[in-house]
Amino acid sequence: MIDAPLSHAEISAIKAISPQLLPGPIGPGLMFRGETVHWPEDPLGEARRWLEEGLAKRPKGPAPDLAIVFGLGLGWHLKIIRERFPQIKIAVYEPDQALVKTYADRRVTGFNAEIATDWSAWENYLAKELVHRDGPAPVVLSVPAYQKLWPEAFAKFHSHLAAELTRRAVIEKTKAATDSAFLNNLLENARLCATLPDVLLLKGRLSPRPAFVVGAGPSLDQNGALLKEASDKGVILCAAAALKPLLSLGVSPQVIVVLESSDTSSYLSLTKDESKVLWPQTVLAGAAGCHPAHFKVPGYYPSLYHLNAGQAQIFSQGLFLPQGGNAGTAAFALAYVWGFKPLILVGQDQAYQGRWLHAAATPDNVIEADQGETLSVPGVFGTTVQTNTSLLASLNWYAEASQTVKRQTPMVRLINSSAAGATIRGFEEIPLNAVLATLPSQPPLNLASHLDRLPLPSLKEIRADLRQMAGLLSSLRRVANQKPGQALAEIGALSRASAFLAQILAPAQNTPAKPEFLRELTRAESLVLKLLAKL
Repeated sequence: MIDAPLSHAEISAIKAISPQLLPGPIGPGLMFRGETVHWPEDPLGEARRWLEEGLAKRPKGPAPDLAIVFGLGLGWHLKIIRERFPQIKIAVYEPDQALVKTYADRRVTGFNAEIATDWSAWENYLAKELVHRDGPAPVVLSVPAYQKLWPEAFAKFHSHLAAELTRRAVIEKTKAATDSAFLNNLLENARLCATLPDVLLLKGRLSPRPAFVVGAGPSLDQNGALLKEASDKGVILCAAAALKPLLSLGVSPQVIVVLESSDTSSYLSLTKDESKVLWPQTVLAGAAGCHPAHFKVPGYYPSLYHLNAGQAQIFSQGLFLPQGGNAGTAAFALAYVWGFKPLILVGQDQAYQGRWLHAAATPDNVIEADQGETLSVPGVFGTTVQTNTSLLASLNWYAEASQTVKRQTPMVRLINSSAAGATIRGFEEIPLNAVLATLPSQPPLNLASHLDRLPLPSLKEIRADLRQMAGLLSSLRRVANQKPGQALAEIGALSRASAFLAQILAPAQNTPAKPEFLRELTRAESLVLKLLAKL
């Protein structure tokens, strides 16, 4: 049987939904589904206007080193971006695979851009290159026709980008406010770093079991008492702020996680009645740079972990804990590193309940709404709840962490059993009583006994490393007096060789003026010498 030739109407219909190249004086324009993507008369001039609009919306500061683009087209706008900023990274989200082929066949650029058509891959790219990488603010550019062609994808693109930019801003603000505090605390805790067990070294040493990761969200008052049963079925880890609410419900955690650089040791100081509920040998896992007062509260088995590669390189075996800037995310990451499964969130609301942000017995309970704007987000079990920018950053961190977990260990289930609060992408939503009903009872885990068997770092080796660093920094400072450019190049080499030097020399790398440059080098050398004195 011979197929009948296509009619004129059928041919016209196919053309209407296919990419169409439009001849122009300097190269082709593009029409797609009735919309002109690139104006054939002057596609470069049009693209320049798009870029200028994007730059006008960008905060003032150093030139961008990352361009985030919605829509490939033929790449005229990518060409303009690269001409304006020759070293810039260009990342493009393209919602239509057909246009990827058109771009590949007829593109007008002579370079490669990072192109994503899969939304999950795009989220991962933004997290890596936008949120977790230091650098100037990106420039954002959208092809106007794409907004008409894919309005839902356009809205999703910009909504997610706004959330990631907010998360980046929260991280930068937290980093600026706490970096110096964490380093000062590290000085005070230096001796502890050589004498307390590093909880991350338990990686691979524990048998898998369920982990209940508890936050101090207001919904903890609704279902927290059910965790009495959880003690016989898994391990309860909690942020320090959730300790007193748990104890008020008759529940003791096995692990308490502290991250704060400020003194929140009042969260750990217990009344006689609270002490009766707390299990003996409850592990207190504190960040090496948390406030020293946390380690001085009696009644716990003290241990620590490191927040970055630099500290871990000096004081331990290089393992550090990725987290989202608060103790709840640190507890989740710790449970994952230990190999526990499933990972079950309880009281991790990341949202308001009325005007409340925390469970009733939380010290310094926050009642009033956030000073800034609140945001509506999807809530668990089909609700809608209010959150703020800081909590939104945590929500996005958990969503990103879920992608990492699924990629690395797809057999690990992630469950959100918070009784209320915001939905967390990548987590199943199952009521806590239903989760507990599926878990068998088992003997409790004595984490303290496992920590007792861990190797401790060698004070002799730590001192030797620090002496070598002090010598290198002293030499670097002398070079900087005469040849700042050479010293800056040497900082780059030292930073590549040592994560700790990279951490403490970062401010010097970002300081162009010579007096400030020398001051930052002196500060770094002084820090190393003070660490030596503490040890």
